[in-house]
Amino acid sequence: MVKFQHALLFLLARCTQSRNIVITSDGIALATDARGSKSLITYDALDDQETAHSFGSSLPNNVNGFDDVAVDPNAIARDSTTAFAIDANSGIVCSFNLRERNNSRGVSLDLIGCTTQGVDTSPFVGIAAMGGTVVVSGGVGGASIFTYDEDTGVLSDRATIRNKNLGDIGYPDVTLVTPEIAAFSADVEEGFGVVVTSIDIDSESLTRDRVFPTEDSVEFDFIIQPSNFPLTSSVYFQNDSGKNYLYVANGGITVQDPQTNGNPTVVDVAPNGFKALNVDVNSERAVAVFGGVIQRRRRTSSAYVVLDISDPLNPEFINMEVISRRSRNGRITGVASAGQNILYVTENSASIGHVSLPTIDKSDEIVSFA
Repeated sequence: MVKFQHALLFLLARCTQSRNIVITSDGIALATDARGSKSLITYDALDDQETAHSFGSSLPNNVNGFDDVAVDPNAIARDSTTAFAIDANSGIVCSFNLRERNNSRGVSLDLIGCTTQGVDTSPFVGIAAMGGTVVVSGGVGGASIFTYDEDTGVLSDRATIRNKNLGDIGYPDVTLVTPEIAAFSADVEEGFGVVVTSIDIDSESLTRDRVFPTEDSVEFDFIIQPSNFPLTSSVYFQNDSGKNYLYVANGGITVQDPQTNGNPTVVDVAPNGFKALNVDVNSERAVAVFGGVIQRRRRTSSAYVVLDISDPLNPEFINMEVISRRSRNGRITGVASAGQNILYVTENSASIGHVSLPTIDKSDEIVSFA
């Protein structure tokens, strides 16, 4: 009965316009626009320059607009890299060449091509890309996987794995830990959690390895269809140890080693009343940025929290900043961080917000990220 009720809530999700943002390791951001149209927005954090790119008739007729975006976390736009966007209506994925123009003339975004086959994406969708693999989380439509050529950015026409369900209710979002390991945000039989899977492209298989429950889940509160479900994750690639740590936002905050069985570590350092709804890890600066809402005195405001994750399983609070009243710009729907930059998008605003990482005071010594 509980499983049926959750599936029904997935299908009855509130339909408004969602927004998402990703960033390359050298500070070039890519975001969906505020209307779900056939346009994407780039932002150069170094030059503080925002550019709208419209693709119109160059896209397949069945592509109505873009709802989520992805880049490889290690991508460097100044050397040219591949970015991806998905249309939730058709389930079509498109790839783009993303690069900084010479002489500080902004950022170019050129269409490479789109898949000829769509996948099921209802009522939520997410996308992630890394090392030749693109994974789509299609809500109750299951998980799908495409491949792409890392040199040319050309996508496979059809999905290698299409609409695969591993026994869970739905997968509203996804993160790639490695090109062979995907972490799906999931509505599972027991509640909400992250399902870690192994990908084998050669055998066209997707295997459910383990599940990590979330903490203090907001469940279906704050959902924005089709691509802003309040259960997201991001990976800290720790160079010193060679290990990966997965940080999860679902109201509460958890961290876990996604490649090892065990219980997640609950992170209880954010201010009282803060609910984490999305997250991005800046591995270079060893910080995690959580976008969410803060509820105080009967008011709900969008805010972000920055944590020091240099000790991965014992994060420390750095600061929290309130962006705006939720009634004005809606909730914060996506955060992205690289270098000294934090970028964010909100539900009802067409622009990209940009702030600098804060300084931290640790061991009586001021350390600046700037």
